[in-house]
Amino acid sequence: MKTQLFKARDMKTAMNLVNNEFGEKAIILSTKKNNGVVEVEASDNDDIIESHKKQLEEKKNFSNVFNKELNQSVEQKVKKKDNISYLGKKTSQNDLQKSDNTKILEKIQKQLDSLKEEMNNMILTDQSGISDELSYYTPIKLRQEKFLPAIVNKLNYSYIGKNLEEGRVSFFRELSKKLASDDFSRLLNTQNIFIFGNSGSGKSTLSAKIASFLSDKKSLKNINFIDVTNSNTGSSDILRSYSRVLGFPVKDYNFFNFNNPVSPDVVNIFDFSGDINFGVQKIKEIKNSFPSFNFCSILTLPSGSNSEMIDGLTNKVSEIRPMIAITKLDECWVGAEEFSSLAINNARIGIVTGTKVLIDSIIEANENSLTKYMKENFKGV
Repeated sequence: MKTQLFKARDMKTAMNLVNNEFGEKAIILSTKKNNGVVEVEASDNDDIIESHKKQLEEKKNFSNVFNKELNQSVEQKVKKKDNISYLGKKTSQNDLQKSDNTKILEKIQKQLDSLKEEMNNMILTDQSGISDELSYYTPIKLRQEKFLPAIVNKLNYSYIGKNLEEGRVSFFRELSKKLASDDFSRLLNTQNIFIFGNSGSGKSTLSAKIASFLSDKKSLKNINFIDVTNSNTGSSDILRSYSRVLGFPVKDYNFFNFNNPVSPDVVNIFDFSGDINFGVQKIKEIKNSFPSFNFCSILTLPSGSNSEMIDGLTNKVSEIRPMIAITKLDECWVGAEEFSSLAINNARIGIVTGTKVLIDSIIEANENSLTKYMKENFKGV
């Protein structure tokens, strides 16, 4: 006879492990979720089982005492006053009709019964250890799936009055509406595209994918890569490799003339190498120096970014207001925390991409595609 901690990716699997090990005699001591892993502590030790039963009985006794005291307190308050104001008319308690007292007490009793029922269904535990028995409650389920409380509360109108599954899907759709950018169409209409982000976030690869996309969709032949580098990073070897594969030239930013109008059949894709600070600085310089120069800006955000990183990035680019491109989906998925943080910061996703293949490798992030992604990847805990 022993006590053992079982770990699994979901509650059902964990309970199967418990049953296989201990059989029907097993008693569950605790459940919680730790870093995406469900942990169930169970035992078949007779002493522990007996002790656990006593604790449950004590909790039940406490609940009974609490309910009894609550009922007595309400009844005493009703009896306590000599005079009661009822419907704006003041009368003595002796003059109140017995039926009126009965109605008031019945109404209070119904409220108490409702409160008791809610309390009986509550489990007081840390957020990560919420029992699966509460999964029907949509906001708790969304919290289990790691959506941040701020966005769950903000979009509560989407799931109130709906059952669990309808509520979750409705929440996904409302969140997708908030996240989806309407700038994707600008890729087909703009002649200057700025791509910037942190080092290693996939800027050069996205530049090549967009060039391939535009070449295919618009049959463009005159696409230029503009290599925007600083003295510390030097030119981008990755961009030059893609240039040779696609057959589009790489041009030096220092020789680009922002005053000359761009020919209608030409598209310039600016790849800002280095970190986010360099990209933001250069874009602000261009905006201030050439206010009439039109461009579409895209911030590369690799999947797997945490909320702190997203908060920092969105704060730095708030003046530029770029479209977000989620990159590297082949390496890591986009979690509920990321979607929540982006929505809280009013960021808009326009592109998702997750493969090193250049052709047909970018997807428009609209309401339907984002909702579909959430439905397929957030299937409950």
